[in-house]
Amino acid sequence: MFFTGGSDATMNVPGGFTTSFSFYYTAINDPGTITIWSGLDGTGTALLTIPLPVTPSQVFSDPACTDPAEPFCPFFPLGATFSGTAMSVDFSGAEDQVAFDAITLGTPEPASFSLIGLGTALLLAAFRRHLPTARQARH
Repeated sequence: MFFTGGSDATMNVPGGFTTSFSFYYTAINDPGTITIWSGLDGTGTALLTIPLPVTPSQVFSDPACTDPAEPFCPFFPLGATFSGTAMSVDFSGAEDQVAFDAITLGTPEPASFSLIGLGTALLLAAFRRHLPTARQARH
């Protein structure tokens, strides 16, 4: 999913889902947010809000990122658990800046939790690499 007009979209799940939500995303210039709601159309109680930090783009050490014309690469896995029954998910972010893929509702397999943890660790490592050190910042 990619915003080409507007800055948000709501996914309704009339049958509801419980326990967890996971996905892949990339946000190359502007952050985004996901909010999971107890009611349809982004209503009711907010069960979980997931802030989406800006991700590095064009990480050519990643085998999926070999095309210089494709800035939305790589996608990073992220997810979380929550209590209650969710009926909708609101995806928000700047137009043409945030993309989502491989959305999973409910309890993923244990291997998926490992993948989510690994993806989060890789994302943090990538952010640290792109931050200037104190010595670089002074020069």
